Amino acid sequence: MLAELFAVAFLMQNAPTTAPAIPSTPATPPATLAAKWPQKVAEANEDIVGVVAKGTPIFKWSEGHNFTEGPACATDGSVWFVDIPANEILRVDPNGAQVVTRKANATFGLFVGADGNLYGAQASPGAITRVDPKSGEITVLCDKRSNDAEGTGRALGRLNDLVIGDGGVWFTAPVIGRKRAGMPPDAVYFVPLAGGEATEVVRDDKVRAPNGIALSPDGKTLYVVPYLTMDIMAYPIEGPGKLGAGKVFYSIPGGTRETIGGDGCTVDAKGNLYVAVPPRAAIFVISPEGKPLGQIRFPERVSNCALGGKDGKTLYVTATGGVYAIDVENARSR
Repeated sequence: MLAELFAVAFLMQNAPTTAPAIPSTPATPPATLAAKWPQKVAEANEDIVGVVAKGTPIFKWSEGHNFTEGPACATDGSVWFVDIPANEILRVDPNGAQVVTRKANATFGLFVGADGNLYGAQASPGAITRVDPKSGEITVLCDKRSNDAEGTGRALGRLNDLVIGDGGVWFTAPVIGRKRAGMPPDAVYFVPLAGGEATEVVRDDKVRAPNGIALSPDGKTLYVVPYLTMDIMAYPIEGPGKLGAGKVFYSIPGGTRETIGGDGCTVDAKGNLYVAVPPRAAIFVISPEGKPLGQIRFPERVSNCALGGKDGKTLYVTATGGVYAIDVENARSR
């Protein structure tokens, strides 16, 4: 996340005045060109019963990026991700990642909607967006919050991640570093898919820098992964934009020099939660009951994850400079 923030600052200072032209459809390499990806780079380090077997191959699908985030998977097997410092949204491709747009406005998180469009959590300026996966055209759906009790204005801040459910978008807007007067709060929001103003649903001093966000398979629980605290939270969903009292679902153990928690997350059809924990360069797998099941370690620091592939059983993981994948036993939940 800290690297992400430096990336946003870089973008704001070095943004080109004219975006490079992007073809409406990514160019298709000649059929005679041998596919470069995927490449096997590692293996699962432990048996996680009911999830993945030790020795399962880990493949790299793309490399040479600045900082990757926001993996998003469609039911046809397509996978997208972002390179934050490059200001790009890209599509995973066997011949090399294909650029969808180079004007991503510091989009951190992506999610594929039922309509086939990408939905983005944009950081600069803060907004929930709809992104055409072919042309890269971006439409702003929400860039304001409905409440302004502190007189800080109605800006959303720097958004990070999102999930679609209950007819709308649940999304996080973390504050990293010193909080200053007049800045948007550290919070979680909900906005209808049709757009409009966002409603604040979580603000808690114990939930510092809410980052990853996911829904249980039955849509009755919202998971929030704070970046600056170790406690992953679970909230009962009482309706669109309405949450009950939260509880600690799982506490990430210490043991590294970095006092940070998790980053992005996803859920499988059995309700297991997969959480990217950057200092461990690992995906933590947690049962629906909040019990740790094991870790899947990767060659570099991880940032986020999503289940995809045509059967929904491939876990795609974004990391510092590359995108990885490993096959697991359970399919995506949504």
